Amino acid sequence: MYNLPEISEPAQQLERLVRKERDAQIQRRYHMLLLMKTGEVESRTGAGRHLGVHRNTIADWLELYEEGGLDGLREIGEPGPDPGQQSIPSDVMEALKERLSEPEGFGSYIEIQQWLADKHGLELCYSTVHGIVRYELGAKPKSPRPSHPKKTTRSK
Repeated sequence: MYNLPEISEPAQQLERLVRKERDAQIQRRYHMLLLMKTGEVESRTGAGRHLGVHRNTIADWLELYEEGGLDGLREIGEPGPDPGQQSIPSDVMEALKERLSEPEGFGSYIEIQQWLADKHGLELCYSTVHGIVRYELGAKPKSPRPSHPKKTTRSK
């Protein structure tokens, strides 16, 4: 079980911080400390319910507090992956663009998914492959339209 850290600041100081803080995210973090200091909540789950966040978020905030005190709680990271992070490395993306530009191309997104796994060792889900090929690269798999079996080919 996760042990709650000892909160060194007096309750009056935490109340003052909660009241004067303008940033709602930081204010909730201070409020969490106040709730724990006064004994109003006794667990991460209880604090999470009271503040409307997940207990793991409370754990993250407590970790920030343990590592950096009140200043640590003021650190708000950017959500999501790091800027520029891609699911396909740039060299593989170039190879994919090249292959898509060839006349035979691919027959389906599943075929592209297989090619990425076989040739480049990338296990990507179908929706990721579809999103990259269709929307990032603006390409589509090339599959010939079915022809009627009785149709004869005419030559000029």
